[in-house]
Amino acid sequence: MNNRELGEKILDGLGGPENIAHITHCATRLRVTPVSNDAVQNKKIEGLPGVLSVIEQSGQTQVVLGDRVEAVYNEINALPSMSGHAEGDTKVEAGGKKAGWITNVFDVLSDSFRPLLWALLGTSMILTLIVFLQQLGFFGQYTDLTGQSVNIDIINGARVADPEAATALNNQWMQQFAFWYILKAASLSVLNFMPIMLGATAAKRLGANMWVGAAIPAALMTGTFTDLTALADKTTKILNVPFFGLDLPLYAFSYTGQVFPPLLAVALLAPLERFLKKVIPSMLQMVFVPMISVMILVPVTAFLVGPIGIGVAMGISDFLKMINDVAPALVGALIAGLYLFMVPLGLHWPLNAVMINNLQTMGTDFIQSPMGAYNFAVFGLVTGVAIRAKHDRELRQTAIGASMSGLLGGISEPSMYGVVLRYKRVIPIILVPAVIGGATISFLGVKSYAFAFTSLLSIPAMQPSYLYVIGLAIAFFGAMTGVLLFGYESKADAVRHAAERKAEDAEAVPKAEAVAAKAAPAAAATATAAAAPAASAGEVIELHAPLEGTAVALSDVPDPIFAAGKLGEGVAIEPTGTTVVAPAAGKVAATYPSGHAVGLKLENGIELLIHVGLDTVNLDGKGFSVKVAKGDVVAAGDALIEFDPEVIKEAGYPLITPVIVTNTRKFAEVKGLPGVAHQNLSTVLKVTTK
Repeated sequence: MNNRELGEKILDGLGGPENIAHITHCATRLRVTPVSNDAVQNKKIEGLPGVLSVIEQSGQTQVVLGDRVEAVYNEINALPSMSGHAEGDTKVEAGGKKAGWITNVFDVLSDSFRPLLWALLGTSMILTLIVFLQQLGFFGQYTDLTGQSVNIDIINGARVADPEAATALNNQWMQQFAFWYILKAASLSVLNFMPIMLGATAAKRLGANMWVGAAIPAALMTGTFTDLTALADKTTKILNVPFFGLDLPLYAFSYTGQVFPPLLAVALLAPLERFLKKVIPSMLQMVFVPMISVMILVPVTAFLVGPIGIGVAMGISDFLKMINDVAPALVGALIAGLYLFMVPLGLHWPLNAVMINNLQTMGTDFIQSPMGAYNFAVFGLVTGVAIRAKHDRELRQTAIGASMSGLLGGISEPSMYGVVLRYKRVIPIILVPAVIGGATISFLGVKSYAFAFTSLLSIPAMQPSYLYVIGLAIAFFGAMTGVLLFGYESKADAVRHAAERKAEDAEAVPKAEAVAAKAAPAAAATATAAAAPAASAGEVIELHAPLEGTAVALSDVPDPIFAAGKLGEGVAIEPTGTTVVAPAAGKVAATYPSGHAVGLKLENGIELLIHVGLDTVNLDGKGFSVKVAKGDVVAAGDALIEFDPEVIKEAGYPLITPVIVTNTRKFAEVKGLPGVAHQNLSTVLKVTTK
C-alpha cells in the first residue's frame, strides 16, 4: 500500500475530513483531534498495513506510522477533500468540539502529575530503602507501648505511651542516626511540598502563570499561616477571622502534602488571570495581575477551596478505607482488576492522588499494594509471550523489553501498548490472576509506606513484604502460566500476522531494487551517500553516539511506542551535550519544522531516526536550531541539530533522546550499548547484517 492509499484509508477511519478538528504530526505519529471520538474507528485504522499502533491520549487520536509519517501526512493534506483544512505546515486549524469536562479533568490530573513523577519516584525509593533497613533491624530495637521489643522506626517515630518519653526517644534517635534523618528529609521533600509543585505544573497546563500557581498553596504552608491556624479552637478546629464586621470561619487544616486544594485553586486562577489581562492595561499587567490574583485566591483557598479539596480527598479515602476495613479482599480484587482498564484510559490518576493523600495523612496506603498485583500479572503475561513467540522476532523483542522495564521499573505502558492491546484475548489471562493476587494482598493486610511504581525494586516499600510477595507470585506466575497454556493469539490472528510479515519481507526486495535502479544515474557523491554498499552476512556495524550523554536501554524510554520497539530497535541517550551530529556518513532523509528530530540514510544501509526529547514537537521549534536540510549529504561528526535543554526542561518534557534504526527488520540484530556516550568516540549501537 503506497502512502496516498494509506492516507486515504486512515482519513476514512478517522471519520473523514469533516471529523478533523486538528491534524499535525511529529517524527513518528499523526496527532489528530477529532470533532467526534465516536466517529473514529480505531480497529479499522490499526488493521491497515503500515500502521504500528493507535493511541488515544489527551483528547488526541495518535496514529503511529514510524518514518512514513511525514509522507502520509503530506498525502492526506494533498487530498482534494482536505482543502481548507490545512494551512501550510500547520496542519489543520482546530475548530471542532471541545472534549468533555470529565476528559479535561483527567487530562489536567495526568499532565500535572507527570512532570513530578521523576522526582517523586526517586525520592520515594529512598524512603523504601530506609523502611527496608528498619525491617532488617539495621537501626536496632526498642520497647514499644505494648511492652514488646520491636525494630526502631525512624519513619513513623517511637510508639511509647508517655508523650514525653516518646519525644525523648525520638530526639535520641535523631542524634544517633542523624545522617539517615537527612535522607528521610530527602525522601519526603516532594511528598510534603507536593501542593507547591502541583500548583506550578497545573497552572502551566491550564495556561496560567506557573509561579503564581505555586505561590497560592505555598502561602498556606508558611509559618505565618500555620501559626495563625494554631489559634483555632481545639475542639472545632475553627478560627473566626474578623472581616468588615463578619466572622469568617477558617478551618485549621495542614496543607502539607495535599493534592486537591492546589488543583482547585489553580482551576480558578486560569480564568481569573484571563479576566484581569482583559481589564488591566498591558503595561501594568506584570505587577497587578499576579498581585490581585494572589490577594484574591489565597483567602478564597484558605476559607473555601482548601477545605473543599481536603474534604474531597478525605471523603474518597474514608469511603475506600471503610470498605477495606469490612471487606479488604473485595477492595484488593477491585483495584487490581479495574487498573487493567483504567491505565490505558488515563483514569488511574485520581487514585494516585488518593494514594499520596493517604501516605501524607496516615503514613501508609492500602491502594498501592493490591495495584502491584495488576502490574505483575501484566509482566507475567509479557514474559510468557516472550517465551512463546519463538517465530516472531519483533514481538519477542517487544515482550522482553516490556517485561524488563516492568519488573525493574514498574512501568506497565510498554506491556499494555506493545502486547496486551495488540492481542486482546490475553485480557482474561491477566484479569483472573490479578484479581486473585490483589485480593490476597489486601486480605493479608499489606500496606505501602512509600509512593513507588510497583516493581521488584519497590517490594520493601510494602509491608509485610513476605506476604506481599505471595500476592505478586500468584499474579505473575498465574498470568505467565495462562499464556503458556492458552497462547496469546487466535489461530486466525496467527495466520494473518504470519502473512503480514511475509508480505512485508517480500515487499522490501523490489523496493530496494527500485531505489538502487533510480540512484544509479546519479552523481557519484550522491550515489555513495544514498545507496548502501553490499555487506557480507554477519558483519557487525558499529555506530558512535550522535550526542554527548549517557546511553540507556530503549526500554527505559518513558514512551510506550519507543520503549516497545514499535518504530525499530535502538538505544536512548540522556543528553549532557546540546548538539546532535551525524554518527556516520550518509544523507539527510527527513527534517521537521519543529526541529526536534532528524532522519538519516547512512552509507552502510542503516536508516536512523534521532528524536530529541519526548513530545518536543509541541514546542513548535522553540529551543531548536536545525543545521541541515532534507537531501543534504553529511559526513560523520557534521552538526545536525542544536538544542537548548533548559527550554525543554522548562516546558516539562523529558530530554531522553531515542536513536532508532527504523529499518531494523533488514538486519539480523540491532543492539544498544548503555553507558557513557562520547560523540564519535563511544559505540552506542551494534548492527549485525543478515
